[in-house]
Amino acid sequence: MHSTIRLRCVGWVGTALAAIAAAVPVAPAHAAPARGTALVPVQDATPTEIPASAAIEAVTLYPGRASVTRIARPALKPGLWLLRFDDLPPTIQPDTLEARTSSGRVLAVDYSSRPTADRSGTPEAKALDAEIKALEGKLAQNESAIAALESERKLIDMVTVRSGNDAAKDGGTDKLDLAALDKQMTWVREQRARVSARLRELALEREELGRQLDAARARRAELGGGRTTQGADVLVALTEAGTPQVELTYLVRNAGWQPVYAVRAMPAAGTASVDYEALITQATGENWSEVKLTLSTAQPTKAATPPPVDPWSVDVWTPPPVAMAMDTGGGGGMAKRGAFGAPGAPDTAAYAVASAPSEDARAAELAERFSADASVGGDGPAMNFSIVRPVSAPSDAAVRTRARIATVEGPATFVYQTQPLVTEGAFLRGAIVNGSAYQMLPGRATIFVGADYIGSADFAGAAPKQSFDVFFGTDPAVTVKRELLGRDEAQSGLFGGGLDTTWNYRGSIINGTGRTISIEWIDRMPVSRSDKIQVSLTQSSAPLSTNAAYVASDKPRGILRWDLSVPPSAAGSQPFTLAWKVLLSRSKDIQTTPLPEN
Repeated sequence: MHSTIRLRCVGWVGTALAAIAAAVPVAPAHAAPARGTALVPVQDATPTEIPASAAIEAVTLYPGRASVTRIARPALKPGLWLLRFDDLPPTIQPDTLEARTSSGRVLAVDYSSRPTADRSGTPEAKALDAEIKALEGKLAQNESAIAALESERKLIDMVTVRSGNDAAKDGGTDKLDLAALDKQMTWVREQRARVSARLRELALEREELGRQLDAARARRAELGGGRTTQGADVLVALTEAGTPQVELTYLVRNAGWQPVYAVRAMPAAGTASVDYEALITQATGENWSEVKLTLSTAQPTKAATPPPVDPWSVDVWTPPPVAMAMDTGGGGGMAKRGAFGAPGAPDTAAYAVASAPSEDARAAELAERFSADASVGGDGPAMNFSIVRPVSAPSDAAVRTRARIATVEGPATFVYQTQPLVTEGAFLRGAIVNGSAYQMLPGRATIFVGADYIGSADFAGAAPKQSFDVFFGTDPAVTVKRELLGRDEAQSGLFGGGLDTTWNYRGSIINGTGRTISIEWIDRMPVSRSDKIQVSLTQSSAPLSTNAAYVASDKPRGILRWDLSVPPSAAGSQPFTLAWKVLLSRSKDIQTTPLPEN
């Protein structure tokens, strides 16, 4: 039997006991009780109160909030039990409390706020008071030392200015003593270095003293009166003895996660990989230690009105492409990853369990299980990622914990894009397909080529089966050069009434990669805004790109693009060359807007 209840905050004990009393059969005062009937008086229905020893075992992390589940497993006899869940975090949202039990029934759950005992007069408090006073004294001494050194540094600066002024005044005369000036400047450098080094030491000392003082003050505050702690009281009814699993779940603020990626290109192999991770931050007031973590993109809400009924349609089912192979034969529901999300061949040896597995075998099995990708689920637009490995995250806004979601690997198409008119180098671009079942959310990506770090960039995200482009920086093995060989103007027309301007360009590519590469060369030519001016590409050693998007969008704007295949032989003194000419024609009496110089 599994019972769940949500009950909010006011007068639950009286309500619950009244309900129990109403359910107890009570005989009339004038009637004798039937033989064998044991009536339970209402006043005997008081629950037994016990503390619930409940660790945090599961967390569902949303953007900005988290759902936390604590689980208690008390050994109980039949009867009414009041389980007290103490020390809930200050960031809790009390109206989200809910409880469930694996056996028996949850009758009520309520939020409580209790004052702590005042222990300000205990030896522990007195010792903390002395520690705080000593730390405050050390911090004051540290600040005084910093102030003195700052004054000393100003004095050194004044000496430097005075020496410079004197040297400038005596420059070119016999009064200028170069040896004395050199000695003086050497002293200035030494003193500046000494003061700077000591200031750095004092700054580190001040930071450490500040941390110790904050921690001591926090411990002292816990011993003083006037502080309250949050808790939850769960009323459970059991009809038979057992060890029920009692779960308490609640939402807390000040927690969230964001996706981060490491994208790695292997151009020589024509492959790429994406490490999909979550960056977790939380300052909820309670530490998460080895919890089962689920990452969700949903925004949890408590709707006050019922949602509409959606229509139900039926169609012939078509199996979707399987991106994850699920081990349902004893692997704990863990996902096994194949190449770029494709199902991997089952490793029967990894699941062959001997009658008495060795320590190494158990360690290997654990490592394999914890290195599996997260399982993905969710309804509608929301996605849930269940992390296989237990995760720990302290309640510290300055600490960021990483949790691995998945590694997606597979083939990639690499193209070099170069536009030497505006920037040097050939930029490597990879077209990668998200061949997994994972929705890659927008985030920040760290970019690598092989083992070399390139930089970081924003990642717009990608749905399953969607292709996305990633730039991997410039490749030093590919050199490009663009030259304007000449710009000529000549009269044209039957009577010389026209004027032609011709630009003659040449580009060269040196391919040092040792393999044939694809290059998109991007340039431009003037675009006429008047029917009295004609502009044309009169010569080109290679045809312009026929890419549909380029032809529809960029080409009408005067953007030139060539899709080139450059062999490895284009190296040294025999580069791959690209030549083209642009002609602008108009009447001699037409004055144009400024024309590009290159």
